[in-house]
Parts: sequence; C-alpha cells; structure tokens
Amino acid sequence: EADMGVILFDRLSDGLALTNIGTNIFKQAEEVVTAAARFAQAASDQNDAVADTIRITASRAFASFVLPDTFANFSKFQPEIKFELVVSDETANLLIREADIAVRMCRPTQQVSLISKKIGDLELAAFAATDYLARRGTPRSLTDLQGHDIIGQDGSQEDFRAMGVPIGPNFFRFNCDDQTVTWQMIAAGCGIGLGHLRLGMANPRVQRLLPEIPIIKVPVWLTAHAEIGTNLRLRTVFDFLSDSLSEVLSDE
Repeated sequence: EADMGVILFDRLSDGLALTNIGTNIFKQAEEVVTAAARFAQAASDQNDAVADTIRITASRAFASFVLPDTFANFSKFQPEIKFELVVSDETANLLIREADIAVRMCRPTQQVSLISKKIGDLELAAFAATDYLARRGTPRSLTDLQGHDIIGQDGSQEDFRAMGVPIGPNFFRFNCDDQTVTWQMIAAGCGIGLGHLRLGMANPRVQRLLPEIPIIKVPVWLTAHAEIGTNLRLRTVFDFLSDSLSEVLSDE
C-alpha cells in the first residue's frame, strides 16, 4: 500500500477485506504467478527425458485405497520416474504447479491450459462389518436402517436419500469428516455406512447390504497441464494412470 499509494484492504473489526482496487490487483497478481509457473515449465518441457519427479494430487480416500496398487504396477515398467503424492481433499491449482496431475471427484473448473478426461465412476454401496451384523442383525429393507447405527460423512445425507433411504432427524449415530476413517469405522463394527464397492467386496470383514438399492456413482476425472503434448514424462504418467484407473473403476 505504501509503495503503490493505494488502499488495498478495508480494516474491519473482524479482520481485513479487499477493496475494489485490492481485488483488481489480486487478479493481476494471480496472472503473474501463473505466467511465472508456465515460464518455468516451458523450459522443463524441452527436456524429453522420462526420468524425473511427477507430483500427483488426489483425495485422501482415493490415495489410500486405489493409488498404491497403481503406483506399484507403474514402478515395474518405469522405475526411473519418481512420484510425489499430495494427499488432500482440497482442489490443487494445477496452473501454478501445485501439482502436475490431479485425480478429482468432479470436473475441474479451471479449463484454460488444462487437459481433463473422465476415467470412470467410483461406486458407493452400503456396508457393515460381519461382527456388527451378528450383534445387531442384518437389515432386510430400507426402513430397517432406522433401528441401526449409521455412520455418516460429508455428503452422506444426499447419498442416502439418492439411494431411497428415509432419513430422520437422528438418523446418524456417528459422523466423520474423513472418508478413510469412516471406512475404518465401518470395518471395525461401529455401524452401517457407505464405502467403495470394489474395496468392500474384497474385504472379508464386511458385508454389502441391500444390494437392490441404487449404487451411488461418483465421477472420477484425471487432469493435467496442456503441456502434456510436449512433456514425455507427464504424458507417460497421464496415459498410464488413465488406462490403469479406468480398468480399476470398470471392475467395480
């Protein structure tokens, strides 16, 4: 503010807020940061070598349950490529190189200079531990769920309603904001919850419930920089992830 001779922030009792001038300058600053990242990438893209590090970001649940096997398979064929996995449920900004490739559960809103491809759907179904069902009984209908301990997480209300489950004011016994922990609670016998269909069917500790109710399908998108056309390393990893994850998701 002192250097430019303008007021960038309004001082409020609860913090700071950008002025109109501050908002305009912030937009310009974002463009500068993006341009600087693209400037550096333009130089690195001239190197056609495969060996180097690729930074991938994915949600905590997807990174925990799906990517480890994928990375293990990839390393057999391309041992010279190193990976940095950014595990976060926040949307990384690929334009300023917070990541090279993103696996997202929604189509990216940043369309400029990005390449996006839908690689399949992650399917969710209702599961419970066999120990829990032995103790509390197996629900035979949607209404039977009212007498059980239900584990919820972000978006669970909408998902259960989409499956036709009647939800009352005290429907959830447990709530958790982490999908990985939610699944561990299901497997431990805390109650009934939604989990990845492929993961649940492969786990002998849990049982799928009410197979007649609709499965929730969550779209999975693979996104990378448009420089994928000139960067051999980036293209190699993107193509492998696309083929491998598409196959995994189609098996669900």
